[in-house]
Amino acid sequence: MRKFFIIAGEISGDIHGALLMYAMKKEDSSCHFTGIGGSEMESAGLSSLVPLKKMSIMGFIEVLKHLRFFKDVERIVLKKISIEKPERIILMDYPGFNLRLAKKVKRKFNIPITYYISPQIWAWKEKRINIIKQYVDQMLVIFPFEKTWYAERGVDVEWVGHPYLEEWSATSKSDLKSQIGLNPDKPLLTLFPGSRKQELDNHLYLCFSAAEKVSKEVPDLQIVLGLAPNVNIESIPIPENIHVERTHPRRALEAADAAIIASGTSTLEAAIYATPMVIIYKMNYLSWWISKLLVKTRFVGMPNLIANRIIVPELLQSKATSRSISKEIIRLINPGLARDNTLQNLHNVRNSLGDGNASSKAAILILGKSL
Repeated sequence: MRKFFIIAGEISGDIHGALLMYAMKKEDSSCHFTGIGGSEMESAGLSSLVPLKKMSIMGFIEVLKHLRFFKDVERIVLKKISIEKPERIILMDYPGFNLRLAKKVKRKFNIPITYYISPQIWAWKEKRINIIKQYVDQMLVIFPFEKTWYAERGVDVEWVGHPYLEEWSATSKSDLKSQIGLNPDKPLLTLFPGSRKQELDNHLYLCFSAAEKVSKEVPDLQIVLGLAPNVNIESIPIPENIHVERTHPRRALEAADAAIIASGTSTLEAAIYATPMVIIYKMNYLSWWISKLLVKTRFVGMPNLIANRIIVPELLQSKATSRSISKEIIRLINPGLARDNTLQNLHNVRNSLGDGNASSKAAILILGKSL
């Protein structure tokens, strides 16, 4: 048995982690995994030490409130590693926890560490690269610009491509609408407010209000709220004209003619799916003020970062109003030059993300083989 300890702290990492686990098992059936992940990784065979939803906390103030919890998780993880003695640690994004853990793992056990899916230190906290240089043995990145960024700073790095391409079906939007029980001939607006509690608190009613305004301007509009299965909104009244999709939320995003999406990895999924979008985000005012001081990138949304220009609107904090969001969605969902240009730009982003074999390439490299 080849033992690996793998950590994903968010839903997107859970999806990527599961793909990686399947790919590693395909290369070597003796691979066994322990660590932290969600339902996708558990289905792939992970024995998870902590429920993923407890790890999904974002924002400076929010993290400070949960410091004791993260310290407890760290102790549990280190104890399990000392018992399991895995041959390698695999860390996925989630830098606040994973980079701190990498130091302790290396000092206590000197186990090789792979970082698959880089933390966005090119956006903020660049000094974290010193931790990566000192404690990470193998860096595997998913964006082409990351390979250049790390190489310029003296880090040995491999670009494997983006794992989301592996799940892109290239099925027509009409067929996808039918698969989730919608009318294939009517326009679809999908709402992706986020999966964390604070994201839902800040975005859900905003999305509802914006969608209502759009429905008054776009005839026969269908509206879907995409939610991960573990997200609980039972206490929240959902408008009757909004269908909640829990079984296949990503399919609802792929089927959409336009989407309102909380900033995060779902914006990149939407780009791959050629779904025009408006990117939104609201957070605690103090967290927002701190992030403005620290974040170095010109843009927030991944499609814009990859294109290095605004190709989809970003409406953040006070700019994220139901009126401003609905105005942009109406512009993008209706046929016309704005929609055509956005679709072309999204296709260009998708074409820059690799050949669709990211998990397989990562698995081969982690297992010590050559591509």
